[in-house]
Amino acid sequence: MPEHGTSLQELIARQHRSGLVGRQAELACFQENLRQPADDPSHRFVFHLHGVSGVGKTFLLQQMISGARAQQALTAYVTDAARTVVDTMAAIGAELARQGCPLRKFDGLLTTYHRKLREADALAHAERPAPGREREGSPSASSRVAARIGLASLGLVPGLGFVAEAADATEVAQAADRLREWLGGHFHSREDVDLVMSPVRTLTPVFTKDLRDVADRRPWVALFFDDYERTAPVLDDWLRELLLSDVHGALPGNAVLALAGQQPLSHAGWGDQLGVVQHMPLDVFTEAEARQLLAAKGISDEHSVRLMLRESGRLPRQLVLMARNGPDDPHIADVSDATVERALKDEADPVRRAAAAACALPRRFDEEVYRAAVEPEAAGHFDWLRARPFVTDQGGTFQYTEPIRAAFLRQQRHHSPRRWYDRHRALAGTFEEWRLRLEEALAPEDRWADDRWVEYAVEERYHHLCAFPRISPRTVTRFLVDACAAEPPRIRRCADMLAQAGETADLEAARSLGQRLLAVLPDEHADVTPALDVLLGEPGLDTAERVTALVARAERHRRAGRAEDALADYRDALQLDPSCPRVFTGRGVLYRAMSRLAASRADFTRALELNPGDPAALAGRGATHRLMGRYGDALTDLQRAIEINPELHWAHAERGWSYLATRQPEAAFTAFTRALGHRPDDSRLFIGRACAHRFTGHYELALTDCGHALRLKPDSWWAHAVRGATYRLMERNDEALADLTRAIELRPDYDWCLAGRGEVLRREGRLEEALRDLDHALRIQPDNDWALARRGAVYCAQRRTEEALADFQRSLDVMPDYDWALIRPAGPYRLMGHEFDWYSAPG
Repeated sequence: MPEHGTSLQELIARQHRSGLVGRQAELACFQENLRQPADDPSHRFVFHLHGVSGVGKTFLLQQMISGARAQQALTAYVTDAARTVVDTMAAIGAELARQGCPLRKFDGLLTTYHRKLREADALAHAERPAPGREREGSPSASSRVAARIGLASLGLVPGLGFVAEAADATEVAQAADRLREWLGGHFHSREDVDLVMSPVRTLTPVFTKDLRDVADRRPWVALFFDDYERTAPVLDDWLRELLLSDVHGALPGNAVLALAGQQPLSHAGWGDQLGVVQHMPLDVFTEAEARQLLAAKGISDEHSVRLMLRESGRLPRQLVLMARNGPDDPHIADVSDATVERALKDEADPVRRAAAAACALPRRFDEEVYRAAVEPEAAGHFDWLRARPFVTDQGGTFQYTEPIRAAFLRQQRHHSPRRWYDRHRALAGTFEEWRLRLEEALAPEDRWADDRWVEYAVEERYHHLCAFPRISPRTVTRFLVDACAAEPPRIRRCADMLAQAGETADLEAARSLGQRLLAVLPDEHADVTPALDVLLGEPGLDTAERVTALVARAERHRRAGRAEDALADYRDALQLDPSCPRVFTGRGVLYRAMSRLAASRADFTRALELNPGDPAALAGRGATHRLMGRYGDALTDLQRAIEINPELHWAHAERGWSYLATRQPEAAFTAFTRALGHRPDDSRLFIGRACAHRFTGHYELALTDCGHALRLKPDSWWAHAVRGATYRLMERNDEALADLTRAIELRPDYDWCLAGRGEVLRREGRLEEALRDLDHALRIQPDNDWALARRGAVYCAQRRTEEALADFQRSLDVMPDYDWALIRPAGPYRLMGHEFDWYSAPG
């Protein structure tokens, strides 16, 4: 509670002075934990803060310390200055002593340890023989190193692993034995030998006993470990032993630990301790938090704020330092150098440091990109770089965590603009070379479907934008339009590249366009129509780009059933370019879907006049001819299309439907099989081939193909309908009823399914149910000749002779060659399928 008389203004001012912006949830979680009893099931004993350098881990740790002290806790703060477990215990003891709670027995034993260690070191130096004349039985040089450090064996020397690697296990054990024997000859007490040989094992029980004693005087003992990514190799096993076992004696029950490091805790060590650890991943500030911090520092001018947000990457440390230097010159206040230095502070090799800077330029890298980015002398350091804490593995490719990459980029762009330009230009050339090499084996229409081609093309343009910010945006706009037209799911990837390039190279127009595109594309499966709206609103599109975008948007409208919108876009495109064959081809498809077959045929014909031999226009006109019943013309056009482009799978499929309509089931089977060779994942092709099998009486093969179709698309009403009709011909009535009923559930307005189920019900003697289905079918399609004949058969069974004769006569009027309906009611019947439009038929 605030003290009596404190004003609201004063409380707000204190909050501003504290500098605490963001992280309130994490701090509140820690403080609430200290308000719970230690035996509460929700209590956590370990808090782990992790995130990239500069994200504010140390600051939050200091706030936690203040919060713990406010609740009367004893606290100790340890950094990577403590290089060993003994150093860590000593640092904790010193901090507790400053708070009036010394660890007296531990301090006494620690003093003895240091004294004995100095004695052992002095003895070792005194007995060192001349070079090349070591006396037998005296400690080896490596043993003297171990003695001076005071550890049990060479294999456990932190930071001196090379000693253990240089000797096998037997040599290590022998050296340890010689060291123990040598110490025993000089020290009078076995305890002194154990203390020097095994200080952690000897000191820790005393440390934990003293810690329990002082913990009785306070509600909590809170221990804070910073820079844990560096101290974990030494401390991790020891801390887990303190927490989870009684090897060294138990920690007090009111102890709480907080660890702060760049990486998550080792899953192998901590993965099964979910009830012990509270994980706290930290990210950069949100824009709202960053603005709040700047406002608290008195910076509110929008230009300065936006500049600082961009230059800092919203990294808390950078924001604080920039705000401290004031808003007058944010570039001078840029502290990217400090962030980069902290990320590489344990690496002195200039070749490796240069490699780390160079590999910040590509957005992601593998070993091939790494070698293209770095100087030749750094080619062998790929494994070193990918193991850095700020590098994340993305399934075979690697990328820097964004705040660290942003700091590297800002440093290079501000301090080495010439090198920035040269490196981006070289990387753009590398990706261009890879793209062109790939294009030698890729047809133009297949490029956008190829992941590697898209990767190379996108990254090539990213680096071009960074290297040539004044001339590249125009070519990127065309690239975006082509992405929408050729392979819509790729547009989000292109938009993300554009936004990042704008941010990286300080291109406001590119950044703004990229962000507007991303805002209307929540994921790669989103409708690209809003993205095309954005692109068409750009003032810089030339005529060809605008026509391409209009045709692409018309295609999206058509597929979504927005026929009038599609027609409007085609009309606008023709006003810009009256001789564009793509407009006529696209509108021909739309007219066919609208059943305006004459207009469809005219548009395809015009497209072929403008671009003779276009296989898409030929196949499109062939499909329209099929729906017009002009099967000969359809097969002629489709054959020509396939000769020009044998890979046009839907032309093979259209030819299959045309063959079925002209009672050529063997040819239909061949056509559908060829189409499946190009598109084995298209359920509609299996349905077509099933119809061909059914026509020739190969019912089991028809059932197999229907099964394939349903595995690809379990809710395909068409596949259920064809399989149900096949079961009906096999007189497997129960299975026929099940499939036809499922088809009707999925497509209630399909008259052929209703008529087929009515026929099965008639055979079963369920005449009233059969009549309901057949009546329903004829309400949907009064001229369904087969449904009329089947209802006539039901009327015959009901002895309703006049109604039966009327239906038979109507079926003959509709289909004059349908006399088999009267004399062979169980014989062949007109096939389903040829009435479907390939472009609009569901699969």
